[in-house]
Amino acid sequence: MSHISSYKTEIKLDSALSAGRSVEEDPGWDVLNEAVHATAEEMNLDVTRTFRDYYGRSIACDWGLVGPDIPRGIGITVDRKTGEVVFACDPYGGFERTAGEIKDRVVQNYASLCVAKALAALNYNVEVDEVKHPVEGKKILIKGVL
Repeated sequence: MSHISSYKTEIKLDSALSAGRSVEEDPGWDVLNEAVHATAEEMNLDVTRTFRDYYGRSIACDWGLVGPDIPRGIGITVDRKTGEVVFACDPYGGFERTAGEIKDRVVQNYASLCVAKALAALNYNVEVDEVKHPVEGKKILIKGVL
């Protein structure tokens, strides 16, 4: 049975919207794009513009991530009115855990990129260290040095 599940995040791209511009002009849009592509590279996923439901129907999104562990994919959409970032997928068949891992990794990458870019904007030399752990996943240490 097909059922699309949605996962909201704390990420909200609303600075451009509050200035009367489109969400694609928000500085966070490019950071989110970078986070999605970094996640795709780390988790052996392809970036698309769609994901599929159980019946193979294509569903449009801003970014879709598809791979061997989640063949129907997971979609990431930014609400054009509120700037809220929402993940969606059809987890039927046991893909809920994988979808959660992908969502968590995109959010982690997004937060890390935001911190690194903020430190760089304040003229810090930024060092990023990533440690992969088989159980806990990836840990990221960001250092800003003046």
